[in-house]
Amino acid sequence: MRYLIHFFLATLLLSASLAGFNYWIDPYAIYHEPTHHAAPLHVMNERIFKTVKLARMSADVVFIGTSRTDIGIGREQTALPGKSLLNLSIFDQRIHETRRLIEIMVQDGRPHKIVLGLDFFAFNVLNAPPSDYTEDNGNPLRPLTLLLSVSTLVDAMTKYRHPQTSDGDCCDADGFRLPTKTVPGNYRQKFSASERLYLMEKYLPYPQCKFAFSSAGLQTPSSLSDMQAILALAQRRHIDLRLFISPSHARQWQTLAAAGLWDDWENWKRKLVALNEQEAANTGRSAFPLWDFSGYDAVSTEELPDENELRPMSGYSDSSHYVPAIGQRLVTRIFGGTENWGVSLNHSNIEENLQRIRADRKRYLSGHTRDVSEIEALARDTAHAKHCAEPIANTF
Repeated sequence: MRYLIHFFLATLLLSASLAGFNYWIDPYAIYHEPTHHAAPLHVMNERIFKTVKLARMSADVVFIGTSRTDIGIGREQTALPGKSLLNLSIFDQRIHETRRLIEIMVQDGRPHKIVLGLDFFAFNVLNAPPSDYTEDNGNPLRPLTLLLSVSTLVDAMTKYRHPQTSDGDCCDADGFRLPTKTVPGNYRQKFSASERLYLMEKYLPYPQCKFAFSSAGLQTPSSLSDMQAILALAQRRHIDLRLFISPSHARQWQTLAAAGLWDDWENWKRKLVALNEQEAANTGRSAFPLWDFSGYDAVSTEELPDENELRPMSGYSDSSHYVPAIGQRLVTRIFGGTENWGVSLNHSNIEENLQRIRADRKRYLSGHTRDVSEIEALARDTAHAKHCAEPIANTF
């Protein structure tokens, strides 16, 4: 009996020490309140911070989406003066994770406005969730379980040894990414590396090497059902939801086409319009604004500097990610700006918009032969490097 008592007391002391150290270091910035909203935080896991802590905070406007929205939407928004803002965007955020975050956010009636960046690759159910994603992060008891986690201890020790933040780290207390110093040069190398990643993993992930909106036997069988659930929830809760398709560089759309996904991309846009208007009709309310900033326009066709040029690009860090200056123009547009950029999609103009993008693409192909050749070569190389399973049919 004495042995059991000693064992129990030792276990209790060890657990208390573990919890105390994890709470003190707070590697995920979820236990201590920051001094102000723009306070830079040293966060060891962005996904835990934004899901466990930030999604439960109040704000007037919340931005959410993939790394494109994370990097491209900054805190300075002239179209939203005096508004409190949060950025819940996370690298590799699938639409199922977006749905879970919004479900957490709308509890207790928050927030009033959500700006959701939509990206085609986030709807591929064959793309496995990130290794640090877990549904447990949505559990209200998650802060307690993390206190007694050995993985939290490992991250706490790392933060204790390296307490300083670096450029581009996550993030300020309101979720906006710390500024990154842009180093001009090697843009073709940066763009090609990003496009290779999309061809290898995001558009056509191993082992199926296919894109699908639904697949039997998966934890999230239909990405479009997740999107429909987001729209239905926002309509029921009377949330001011504003949707946009990201303004990636034209080379990104060429990469998508080289992967053989152009028709799927167009059908995805059609489906977004249909789902948006269907849920509006179900509730007797207006459809949410759905802006398309993709395609081939004066913004997305910015020329890449030659290898020996040191001039920085004004709009992009690679072909996937736009910079905050572009993000500010985007936010201004969807909140009533008059710039002639982007198209608000509905059933009456979707086909016209798709046709216009096809025509713009044709002109881009003829005027950017080097860019097109580079992407086609990348597509051949990545296809050769993969060892894919038997193909499966793309499905809606």
